[in-house]
Amino acid sequence: MKAAFFFIISNLFLILFAPYLSAQKTFRAFPLKSAIQIDGKFETETWSGADSVCAFIQMEPTPGEQATEPTSAWFGYDDKNVYTVFKCYQRTPLVAKNQSRDALSKNDDEVGLVIDTYNDNRTGYGFIINPLGTQIDFKINDDGNNIDLNWDTEWKCAVAEFGGGWCVEIKIPLTSLKFKKGLDTWGINFGRILRSDLETSYWTGPLSNDFRISQGGKVTGLNTMGRRMQLMLFPYLSVFKTTSEKIKAGSGGDVRWQISPNVSLNGTVNPDFSTVEADQVQINLTRYELSYPEKRLFFQEGNEMYNTRYRTFYSRRIQDIDFGERFNGKIGSYQFNVLNVRTPRMPEDREHYFFTAASIKCDILKSSALGLIMVDKSGNNSFTRSLGLDYNLNLGKTWYLTGQFVGSAPGDFWSHSAWFMRFARENNIYHYHIRYNNVGSNFRENVNQTGFITDDDRREIDFEGTYKFWIRNKVIEYINVGSNNNIFWSQQGIRRSWNTDNSVDVYLTNRISAGYNYNNEYKLYEKDFYNHRHEFTLGYNTEEWSHVQTGFSTGRNFDRDFYLYSGGFRIKPVKNLSLEYSTSYLRFVPDPDSGSTFINVLTVNYNFNNDLWIKVFAQNSTSNERVYLYGLFGWRFKPPFGALYLIYSHDSNVLTDIPARLDSFFVKLTLPLTVVK
Repeated sequence: MKAAFFFIISNLFLILFAPYLSAQKTFRAFPLKSAIQIDGKFETETWSGADSVCAFIQMEPTPGEQATEPTSAWFGYDDKNVYTVFKCYQRTPLVAKNQSRDALSKNDDEVGLVIDTYNDNRTGYGFIINPLGTQIDFKINDDGNNIDLNWDTEWKCAVAEFGGGWCVEIKIPLTSLKFKKGLDTWGINFGRILRSDLETSYWTGPLSNDFRISQGGKVTGLNTMGRRMQLMLFPYLSVFKTTSEKIKAGSGGDVRWQISPNVSLNGTVNPDFSTVEADQVQINLTRYELSYPEKRLFFQEGNEMYNTRYRTFYSRRIQDIDFGERFNGKIGSYQFNVLNVRTPRMPEDREHYFFTAASIKCDILKSSALGLIMVDKSGNNSFTRSLGLDYNLNLGKTWYLTGQFVGSAPGDFWSHSAWFMRFARENNIYHYHIRYNNVGSNFRENVNQTGFITDDDRREIDFEGTYKFWIRNKVIEYINVGSNNNIFWSQQGIRRSWNTDNSVDVYLTNRISAGYNYNNEYKLYEKDFYNHRHEFTLGYNTEEWSHVQTGFSTGRNFDRDFYLYSGGFRIKPVKNLSLEYSTSYLRFVPDPDSGSTFINVLTVNYNFNNDLWIKVFAQNSTSNERVYLYGLFGWRFKPPFGALYLIYSHDSNVLTDIPARLDSFFVKLTLPLTVVK
């Protein structure tokens, strides 16, 4: 019996943790004698004697197989920077269209670097470059499950073609990264997208998903003894003129004190948010609020730590700021972010509010974490606050257990709290999960003062499964199938909703794609509603940046029949000019509330280079007779923070209380200054 028991336990251990026991690939960083010129040309003499990595392994379409085209990479450092060089051999023409920074996708040929500067198997930084030299940078958290594209930092890259391929050089200043002082080993991985073969490959692998820190390799021999404290200022000057108002001038800025390589303190005084572009109009067939991304620079550092299922801190709830400060970094096994801001007096409130948010994550096991989030909004006569605990357990290569509990005040504890538990298995080919969700009947009224909660009063069960079949014959490249099913009751046991959503998508070898989605749902609001939707899509070249797509949906939506026609394209008629257009026509029958609408969105970009461009954005919606036009001249003379923007906007909306025509002109200059280095 004892032998059988130990046999079962040992096999269970191997099933769950065998992926963690395999040896990781390792190589040595190369100490460079001096800074190298970043021009995209590989210098053999400079890297003579350096270790290189090669033999990339496919993540898809054929996991575990060697990449179809050779790639070599080198990694080095000096006392101020880390460097990476990619040399990519390629027999097919390069695919490269995107010139917009931080537009993360796999639509172009690309190379990518992932570095884990704490060697903690959880957090890291990602840097991606296409053959046009377009930069994408982002923060990675929770072992690749949490990606924050809003994060930006200073780094440099250059690309050059050679006979039979292309080469990329990258220089990242140590001042742009947080890392553990004196640590001689970092986690690292190198990746490549080969668009002509729909291929994603990495140096280590096969990875279960992109950006899995714990499945990367290690680079040893680093000598990053840390850097002296650094103080940087980000002052801005702005001039603003709008219809019927006088010219207004503003000033303010941010300060960043890099206390140590792993901890920083940021402050802001009168930050200017006027450069935030208008959000693109969305079709909303639900009764839930829509969420929009945060585009303001002040909130970007550490904002990914609040991306939990119950989002108790949603920074767009804060409309303006008098001043604020933020303290963030990682010490030992604890990652933290603390934010406090004061808002100005608004006419409707007549008082200042202080918003405070704090998030702490503790590393456990190999790549898992426990988290705590506290959020508070306080005025002279009122307050709301919440306290939440969350966990993210990576139980092997593809198994995940996640959950969260949040309590809020004021009010009865249980009706103002929520919790969930989710068990999943997933990789880049398949995904399935089951989740139980319990949200108190008054949870939203508290948390939505600072966070984003679409609904409350529910006891919910959710199941989803997807699978990507790589066929790769003469006709079909792949088939994607998926099913998402959901049901929930009120806390009193009344069934409020059930929903089933099923889809199939096919991508053909001739680049034509087609999809079908069927949704059927029940909703209880003031009465019973039975909704359903049939959606058909057809596209060409949708796996690449330049593509065209059209769709048609029809069904029943809250006692109305609806017909939704959509279409759009993205093209580059000449090298530096890109055009994007989308249109949607929604018709309700009957339509007593005039909900039918026709939406058009056009974006035109002309890039003189990746940091000097002109953008024109125009959209209209017939439901409120709104026309919005936005024109921008942008010059990042010290990317990404040092920039000059000239903006003109026109907004006309005859069906609201705002002026029927509002024209604005805005100029802003931001100049980063290093005070102590």
